[in-house]
Amino acid sequence: MANLIKMDLRRLLHSKSFIVLLSVTVGINIVFNILIAIIMKLLPIKSGSPFTEVSSLISDVFNFPFALIIVFVAVTGFFYSDISGGFIKNIAGQVPRRSDLIISKFVSGSIMSLSFFCLGTVSNLIGGFIVSVFGLIPLSYETSIAAGLLTLLLKWFISIGILSVLLFVTNALRSKVLAVVLAVLIGTGSLGLAYMGVNSAVANLFHIPDFDLGMYMPDTLISRVNVVENTAVLNSVIVSIVFIAVFLALTIYVFNKRDIK
Repeated sequence: MANLIKMDLRRLLHSKSFIVLLSVTVGINIVFNILIAIIMKLLPIKSGSPFTEVSSLISDVFNFPFALIIVFVAVTGFFYSDISGGFIKNIAGQVPRRSDLIISKFVSGSIMSLSFFCLGTVSNLIGGFIVSVFGLIPLSYETSIAAGLLTLLLKWFISIGILSVLLFVTNALRSKVLAVVLAVLIGTGSLGLAYMGVNSAVANLFHIPDFDLGMYMPDTLISRVNVVENTAVLNSVIVSIVFIAVFLALTIYVFNKRDIK
């Protein structure tokens, strides 16, 4: 197992697309922070605080819209790369358990996601520091930095729940196209429209006006969770564990049943 994970990580580190997407994400995040500060300085926009809290820079991770699309599409490509290249046929017969291939991909994909989230936060902090140095928006080093770090970890944990779904689609169903479409829908938050329809139906049929399906779905929770404000924390942990356990088990089960092609 350890050798498989090392092999996948080595394959990841030698992936030019991963390095490029990671660099692009960091660069855009820094630029977007600066642009937002300039716009707020030039336009008479009233905000709740004249400062940028360091905890928000840590917990927000990505400041530009749809950054999660890059993360999920990049990991989807990694999940499917050995299948499209035929490499999986060579390695499958050399491992004692085929399930090890899935677990190795799951671990490597989680580390890949962690790379995006950590560097996203670092680039946020760099952008915030640049903005502060040039006197646009000063930084506030408040006491909730630890809560900001916990929010970051929770968002990463939720992303693993989402990646387990994408792993199922790419390696059990063997459809990269469907996985990419799903990654884009999740990254844009488009599935929220479907959740609104379900919420309305539940409210009308079962007279539960406060029902919110999004609070039980990882793609919604990843944008709502906030340890600083104690928002959706428990839901995020439980939902992520359930999604990881269910979809990882399903992927292993189907993958073991199907022929390697």
